Amino acid sequence: MIRRLLPLACLLAVSASAIVVEVNLPYKELRLKDGMLFTDVAVRSFNTTAGTVVLLAKNKELISLRTSLLPADVSTRLKELTPVQSKEEQEAEKLQEAAERKKATENAERRQKMAEEDAQAARAASRNLNVKVAEHTAVRTDDTLATVAKFAEERAHAYFKYQDDPHSNIGAVVGSDISLKNPEPVPGWTGRYRVEGTAYRQYINNQASGFGRGAKEFEILIQTRDGKTPEIVEIRIK
Repeated sequence: MIRRLLPLACLLAVSASAIVVEVNLPYKELRLKDGMLFTDVAVRSFNTTAGTVVLLAKNKELISLRTSLLPADVSTRLKELTPVQSKEEQEAEKLQEAAERKKATENAERRQKMAEEDAQAARAASRNLNVKVAEHTAVRTDDTLATVAKFAEERAHAYFKYQDDPHSNIGAVVGSDISLKNPEPVPGWTGRYRVEGTAYRQYINNQASGFGRGAKEFEILIQTRDGKTPEIVEIRIK
């Protein structure tokens, strides 16, 4: 039996007069357009204004879904069961559809705005992170260069006081000064630096029984590793 339930509009407190049609269309299988499959289900009613149907599942659960998800043959059958609407009801249905379209548009615009705001926030966070990483990298680089420069100066003083030219006429070094350039990274070698400099020395001349003075240009190759003391790779006399 088909019944028109007009009082539903009052219960929902809307201006449009919804038309709810009660039916009983059982299906052994009902596959929706989105792929969902129902078995032993029945269409119990549909709302022509809201565009929804109510299904009664085999576990007695009532399920509400959009009419647009129903297969074509079921939609056709429901249209056949739809009572003829009055002019007022048709106008009310048009108003309801317009209101739903407006609401859908507003929801889409709101979601778009939220997506744009999220994307903007993500870009800002990424920029801030990149700035912090760059600042951290710059600080680490400055610290490394300072460590390499200090290490090079210490090793150069020790080398030219005790190790350089062990078989020459240079005896004890009584005075020395080291002039160093800034460390430079060695291309192709991670953590390796080149430091150029000049060693100035005053020393006892073993052959002339007096003092001598001299200067030597040199280059030190230094290898660094995270958490470890720098190491001398080579000292080259130019």
